[in-house]
Amino acid sequence: MTSGEDSGGSKVMEAYIIGVGNELLRGSTVNTNAVFMAQDLVRLGIGVKGMLNVGDDMNSIVSGLRFATSTANIILITGGLGPTHDDLTREAVSLFTGLPLVFSEEALENIRYYFSLRNRPFGPGTPKEAFIPKGAEVLRNNVGVAPGFWVRYNDRDIIVLPGVPREARDIWENIVKKRLENLYSKNTPVFTLRTFGLGESMVESKILDIIREDQANVDILIGEPMEIKLFIRGENARDIFERIKERLGDYVFTTEDETLAEVVVKRLREKGLTVASAESCTGGLLAGKITDVPGSSEVFKGGFVPYSQWAKKILGVPPYIFENGDVSLEVAENLARIAKEKLSADIGIGITGNAGPSPGDKTKPVGYVCIGIVKDNDVFCKDFQLEGDRLRIRSLAVQWALDMLRRSV
Repeated sequence: MTSGEDSGGSKVMEAYIIGVGNELLRGSTVNTNAVFMAQDLVRLGIGVKGMLNVGDDMNSIVSGLRFATSTANIILITGGLGPTHDDLTREAVSLFTGLPLVFSEEALENIRYYFSLRNRPFGPGTPKEAFIPKGAEVLRNNVGVAPGFWVRYNDRDIIVLPGVPREARDIWENIVKKRLENLYSKNTPVFTLRTFGLGESMVESKILDIIREDQANVDILIGEPMEIKLFIRGENARDIFERIKERLGDYVFTTEDETLAEVVVKRLREKGLTVASAESCTGGLLAGKITDVPGSSEVFKGGFVPYSQWAKKILGVPPYIFENGDVSLEVAENLARIAKEKLSADIGIGITGNAGPSPGDKTKPVGYVCIGIVKDNDVFCKDFQLEGDRLRIRSLAVQWALDMLRRSV
């Protein structure tokens, strides 16, 4: 079977992503462009064959193009489109394809438009950003100077975007992603599942027989802490999707492209419920996650961050509750109840724990977290022994709190 064909001989679209820039090799910049493009490609049913970062070097860029075009149908390049001598991507694409660089009035207009919006003078001469390979299509950049371009070469799509993430994303969202979807994703349906509460190996063990039996094309990817994303594609994708969804049960929190926080906000809105929080060890991170979701003001009444025992007492937690220390199920329940009552919410949630690095004691070591939820007359409390550094423990605590909220609504 050759690259670009499936077992039935039909064309399979696969992409290769190249990032250009010395800063990527020095570790001073992370290629976030590759991340969002890869995520979208998977959702479109377009496989990602690989990713490569190269420096601002003509031979390196051409070598990357040579390899990428040998293994993929779609080559996505970001970076190296600026005005300086070491911005060499357009020259490298020209050299590789044999298409000479030619002046583009449309590209120049894009540059002029950017300067005019900002009342900045346009310098003398013709900027190098106005030159693209002959026959290429200009991809308008609405938020920066350098436009991208799209060129067809040997039955391959070579798509070149600026390296600045907001510029790359602008062109990607407004032009490239939509066109790729129209061109290549209509016959490749992709079904998505997201789970929380099971590790990657546990998810696979629960569904391995389904994958093997149907020889299914199932990608199992790690998302947020304890969150697994499954992408299912192929001829029997819908049937496999339904079987996996049933097998994983309530560990599945969505079959859409949405986060756990978005699911919680949506469910609260659908039920006409509100929530309030009181967070100790997470320091307001739960409130931050919830309020990151547009429209969350309809369901989130507000939150407290009583970090010290003194603050917890001022908030209203009775002193005797601390007989077993700041971290206990009783403290979490009281925080939840107080948040609910003080902010007149339908649901209150409280979090307390030891995120480190201080060792704590044998019964409450680093990573010990308690979460409580009060809803009507019902109380749900659970303790966790989480692993990792301080940042990971706090992130995990927030995710578990969101999952408990999801299950309580």
